[in-house]
Amino acid sequence: MRRFRTGWVTGSIVALLLVPACAVAGAQGPAAPRVFELRDVGRATVPLVGGWQFHAGDDPAWAAPDFDDSAWQSIEVGRPWEGQGHPGYTGFGWYRLHLDMPANGAEDWQLALLSPYVQDACEVYWNGELVGRVGKLPPHPSWYPHQQPAGIPLGALRSGVLAIRVWKAPYAFLSFPDEGGLVGVPQAGSREGVNALVDRAAYENLRSHLFELSEQLFSGLVGLLALLGWLRSRKVRMLGWLALAMVFPIYRILAFEFSQWGSFNVLYGLIGPMVAINNVATWFLLLYLLRLDGNKGLFRWTQIFSATTLCCALVNTVMVCLDWTRLFPRFFLIADVVSTIPVELLELFGVVIFLFAVCKRLDAARWILAVSALLSDLYQAADDISGMGMRWTHWTLATMLEAPLFSIGGNAFSLPGLIGTLLLVSILYVAWRSLVEQSQRQSGLEQEYRSAQELQQVLIPKELPTMPRYAVTSAYRPAQEVGGDFFQLMALPDDGALLVIGDVSGKGLPAAMAVALLVGAIRSTVETTSDPAVVLSALNRMLHGRLRGGFATCQVLRMDGKGNCLIANAGHLPPFLNADEVALLPALPLGLADEVDYELTELRIGAGEQLTLYTDGLLEARNGAGELFGFERIADLVATARDAQQIADAAQAFGQEDDITVLTLTLEAG
Repeated sequence: MRRFRTGWVTGSIVALLLVPACAVAGAQGPAAPRVFELRDVGRATVPLVGGWQFHAGDDPAWAAPDFDDSAWQSIEVGRPWEGQGHPGYTGFGWYRLHLDMPANGAEDWQLALLSPYVQDACEVYWNGELVGRVGKLPPHPSWYPHQQPAGIPLGALRSGVLAIRVWKAPYAFLSFPDEGGLVGVPQAGSREGVNALVDRAAYENLRSHLFELSEQLFSGLVGLLALLGWLRSRKVRMLGWLALAMVFPIYRILAFEFSQWGSFNVLYGLIGPMVAINNVATWFLLLYLLRLDGNKGLFRWTQIFSATTLCCALVNTVMVCLDWTRLFPRFFLIADVVSTIPVELLELFGVVIFLFAVCKRLDAARWILAVSALLSDLYQAADDISGMGMRWTHWTLATMLEAPLFSIGGNAFSLPGLIGTLLLVSILYVAWRSLVEQSQRQSGLEQEYRSAQELQQVLIPKELPTMPRYAVTSAYRPAQEVGGDFFQLMALPDDGALLVIGDVSGKGLPAAMAVALLVGAIRSTVETTSDPAVVLSALNRMLHGRLRGGFATCQVLRMDGKGNCLIANAGHLPPFLNADEVALLPALPLGLADEVDYELTELRIGAGEQLTLYTDGLLEARNGAGELFGFERIADLVATARDAQQIADAAQAFGQEDDITVLTLTLEAG
């Protein structure tokens, strides 16, 4: 009995203690929905701050004004839902707020809502009716990384329920620790007041980014001018890389600051290739501007890292295009991280380029470029590495780096903007100096070409010496300003003549200089001998080791006034006698071996017959279809054409690719 009484007393005490606790627990249970009173607003707007009713999940019935949401959680707008009891949640969530309006408001008072900043898309319902949206919800979602405020008309003034259906996309690598839901505060009021807020937000956004916008537009203009310059002269690769390096700034300003021309998944898919193209173009641009393009090892590694960067970026883009939000969100997150981290680490390759530049003697302008490129590279790598996965690392370095340093007239200036401007100015200045230097080198080269042309005009005669028994014509058509073909015609006693024709390997100025050397050697050699074989042997000894791996074909003919001809050949194409090719003994071209013996071939030219000599530019003329002029066309042509100019004109019209030289000798009757 005592034991029973003791238990009863103990139970009574516990019961008395639990009564207040139960009362408190009952007070903390589901409360009545909060009613927001919208009174005495006039033409202004009111932020809808405070607690809203919230429920994770999705049900179209939750848009109805008479739906009982008293059991829902009370949550604040202007803060992500992750920090309010829903960590890591993605998908749908509903916000509801009951608005109480004055019953005697002005009849022309039109209610409107300023759309909040939402992560990531939403639909707005007023008294159960869909009145507006931000982005587009699944099954085909579309949302914007930087949303611009917009007005959503709600109609005539009346009380009702505002329901906002929010969707948060699955996480990508570019995400932050606290996300999801109405991260901005909606505002309600008159349509005029809401429109004024929209206009003011657009103005403030433009004013605060005026410096950045100006820089990006200037970059775009520079890129356009560089592209036009590169299209005019494809050999100036620096202009092509400069044009590509200016693509990303324009993309960034259009995609992330002032426009909603593309949803997040599109922009996120494109940002990888854009960043990769920007990095690759900047690397190659620095190689050219810092005069490191001659370093074959560095150039090769730049190509390898460029290909790796572009491949990783394209892999990421392909995955985004496969609707990762619906098909494979978890796999995409892992693949996004795996394909992005190598690109971020490779951004540090600019440091390697800087170290190579330090080993060279740079002028002041290029030193500024190297240092500004280093700062830009270090900042970009630090910002991307610390900012892309901030959700998991909780690193705050990217936020600190992007914070404004100072402002002028409401326009914020930050570290990335200042570094980018320094890099842009230094690139433009060094690029301008490089173009000036290249123009000066080109002028000097053109002067050298003019001098070489004048020299060739002296060495290769336009007017041939008179030969008593022969009618001689010639045609000389270099493929460039100066050529590697040559010929000489020198009179001998007894109405004879010595004819030399040849072709130096290569084109342009080096070939022209070799021609000058050969012509001088020919004239000095002929002073002591007129034997074609001896002349070729002397020329071969003189050229051996002087053509840097090149060679020259040559043919020497000695003829008398009766049509008797001796020919020595050094790898040159045999001549045509009328329409028949003359058979010559084979021999090495000049300059390939130290001692070469050349043999003579005898030939008899009859009265009225024509001997045609030419260089391989005639044989190798090529038309648009890739067809060679060939021996058959040459045979048909020399059989009918009685002038070297006609033969050269026919080859040029067919398609000249190399120097063309043609000589014809016709023995006159007498």
